[in-house]
Amino acid sequence: MKTVGIISEYNPFHNGHKYHIEAAKEVCKADFVICVMSGNFVQRGEPSMFDKWSKAKMAVLSGADLVLELPFVYACQPAEIFAFGAVKLLNDTNIVDNICFGSELGNTDTLWKLAKLFLNEPDEFKAALKHYLSLGNTYPKAVSLALQQYMADYSQSSSEGILDRPNNVLGVEYIKSIMSLNSNIQPVAVKRIISDYNETQINNPITSATAVRREISQCSLSDKVAFSVPKASFKILNELFDNGVNPISLNNFTEIILYELRRLSINEMKKYLNVKEGIEYRIKKAALSASNLEVLIDSIKTKRYTRTFIQRLICHILMDLDAASIQSFKNINTPLYARVLSFNDKGKYLLKKIKENETMQIITKVSNFKANNETIKSMFDYDLRSTDIYCLGYIKEELKKAGADYYRSPSYL
Repeated sequence: MKTVGIISEYNPFHNGHKYHIEAAKEVCKADFVICVMSGNFVQRGEPSMFDKWSKAKMAVLSGADLVLELPFVYACQPAEIFAFGAVKLLNDTNIVDNICFGSELGNTDTLWKLAKLFLNEPDEFKAALKHYLSLGNTYPKAVSLALQQYMADYSQSSSEGILDRPNNVLGVEYIKSIMSLNSNIQPVAVKRIISDYNETQINNPITSATAVRREISQCSLSDKVAFSVPKASFKILNELFDNGVNPISLNNFTEIILYELRRLSINEMKKYLNVKEGIEYRIKKAALSASNLEVLIDSIKTKRYTRTFIQRLICHILMDLDAASIQSFKNINTPLYARVLSFNDKGKYLLKKIKENETMQIITKVSNFKANNETIKSMFDYDLRSTDIYCLGYIKEELKKAGADYYRSPSYL
């Protein structure tokens, strides 16, 4: 009996995600699918368009057996930390045989070689990386350029363009995490089909999440949305809209964000991840003059500090997640928990196997959960805080109240 793990955001769940689940089961010859999914905030430093329980339910209705929440402290992070938290969670369940991920390259062997290189960086590569960073490149761009130079100088193979694609980058980070954890999980890449990850228009039944979100934002639940998501997902989206649940974006938090950035002193900003080299002064100046988020982000953004970097920093400030805390959660020995969002009968069996292994605490009812150490308590407190702040993005008054984690239960389908 084989179990494949999938690391996801499902923002929202669309036909490409359904294809990936089906392909993962086929290529891994898996009997069970367990998904680790970002909750109410996602890796790009944005709130999820729809809540974590709805996304998880969409996934189980379209092929997943069990959906666990990736803790906020890993979900809203650069690729390296995001991947580490997700892989560690799957590894600690002690029931996962493979991790299957989408990749523009679709070649696990090549990604494995790159992961080995990054895990033990040669001096020549480090020197090239330092050089390209000194030229003002973003870290991902500098890595890509340094890799191209290193491969051209010391290898016959080419890496050109590989790390310009975000799913390839994540694939490398998943494999790096598997290696650093000394895990027995085997990585498997499935090639992305039809659409590009940043495609903005819906032209095919399998399209990007970016295009689906754009269509919903501009045209609500149009025929194009129905064309691009499974019927079960579209039904859930209709139910959300019928109940007055609005799609959420970072713009819903404009006043809160500007308040926090104006309130913080320059020294207080320095406690957050990667706030250095004077960017704190740039942030402060922009916050004092900006009247909306677009102006704020455009005023801070540089060649080196991307929109995604700024958005993640904003989310960390909103949750008061400082660099020291992130460093403690990156420790290879940091314990994790399995927060259940949705499951079916096969998922119920998986939960039983996780419990038998006694490798991690399982959370199904928040009010009954007692953290068995301070690290887990701190990590879980960030999850609760992120949900309470997320709910402030709703327009409907009764949806804004805190404590949703206490009164919403996992969906058993």
